[in-house]
Amino acid sequence: MAGVSLGGLSSGLDTQSIIDQLMAIDRAPETRMKLQQSALQARQQTLTDIGTRLRNLSDTVKDLGSTVTWANTQTLEVSDSTKLNATRLSGAAPGGHEIAVTSLARSEQRSYAYTASDSTLTIGSAHIALSATDDGNAAADKINSNADSPVYAVFVQDPLGDTTKDRLVLTRKDTGAFNETDMAVSGADWTSTEAYTAGVNAKFTVDGGTQQESRSNVVKSAVPGLQLTFKSTGTTSVTVSAPAPDQAAISDKVKAFVDQYNSTIDFIRTELTEKRVPNPTTDTDARKGPLFGDPQLTGLLSQLRSAMSDKTGVGGAITSLADIGVSTGTGSGGAASADSVAGKLTLDADKLADALTDNRLDVKSFLTDTTKGISAKLTGLLAPVAKASTGLIDVRANEAGSESSDIDDQIQALEDRLAQRQERLQAQFTAMEQALAQSQSQGSWLTAQLG
Repeated sequence: MAGVSLGGLSSGLDTQSIIDQLMAIDRAPETRMKLQQSALQARQQTLTDIGTRLRNLSDTVKDLGSTVTWANTQTLEVSDSTKLNATRLSGAAPGGHEIAVTSLARSEQRSYAYTASDSTLTIGSAHIALSATDDGNAAADKINSNADSPVYAVFVQDPLGDTTKDRLVLTRKDTGAFNETDMAVSGADWTSTEAYTAGVNAKFTVDGGTQQESRSNVVKSAVPGLQLTFKSTGTTSVTVSAPAPDQAAISDKVKAFVDQYNSTIDFIRTELTEKRVPNPTTDTDARKGPLFGDPQLTGLLSQLRSAMSDKTGVGGAITSLADIGVSTGTGSGGAASADSVAGKLTLDADKLADALTDNRLDVKSFLTDTTKGISAKLTGLLAPVAKASTGLIDVRANEAGSESSDIDDQIQALEDRLAQRQERLQAQFTAMEQALAQSQSQGSWLTAQLG
């Protein structure tokens, strides 16, 4: 009879309600464990988020001292980009150059009065099979789809409908002047109607020198280290700057550091000040304040704040972040803002630009020195805490995750015991109801016999 419940038919008791209330008492530890697990999961997630932000901050710190950030570059200025484009291929001699383009390179063309026929058309090394059913457009498609074809083909029809003026036009894929016989077209009767237009080389001078020619409008030999792309004829000046680090790129790296620093400490400070809910009864309450007053994170914020104002020991005109315009904004004697009190940084872009202009080498040493530079100092501070997997933050997050998994196992074991407990209670109450039913039946029989 296991699993059968008579529901108080004999006793008049709501046995299911009694069982549910008894089980609720037995399930109280599970509720506490689930709330504890929610708190651990919130702790793990928050620590994971902090670890990600600290690693992002570490990346921006490394960028400040990166050789790529401080690599010398050259800028190009073109006086008229409608006539010419310039691209730096390698180190080019600094200075200005005057490029005078007298003609642009163009491809040779051959046009034909096309007539359909069964034939094998030969264009250079390409062989294209044509049939008597191919009109001009079909012939052009076959020529264009042949991988060996040295030309582009297009069938041009007379706008007034005079088919005698329709032409199949073949344009060489390469620009420039070639011998007319370099690309012979043969194999069909209509090739005898050829009209030929020779290709033209680009012609130009550099700084008033001798005229130069190129089969292409893209020229790498005009100015060593530059690639010039001719777009129209005329005279254009190209100016190459002296090799130097890209100040705009450096400024962007400093700004990225300030933004990430502020975002990181703001997030950590918010988590440190969110209070826990004593004796939580809901999942939402259990997840609040997982890192309230955390001593490790409090110490980390203190160390970061000190690093922002400390002098690095690097010699020269730049010895602190304030010298390049990065500060908490409280050094002028004015009233401190809420952000400055919280340790958030501000960036004076004009001061940074002046420092890069007037003391570029000192700024570089301050940021990149491998022992005393701010990049090395902050990297050394962040690495033990923020390193993926083995850093203190990730280790603590993993510990919280492990504790949460252990509670999962405990909850499952408790669920198994509760299921067995519920089965026993149902069996006991069912047995009671059966016994009462039997007793009541016997009583009724005796009453009937006595009557």
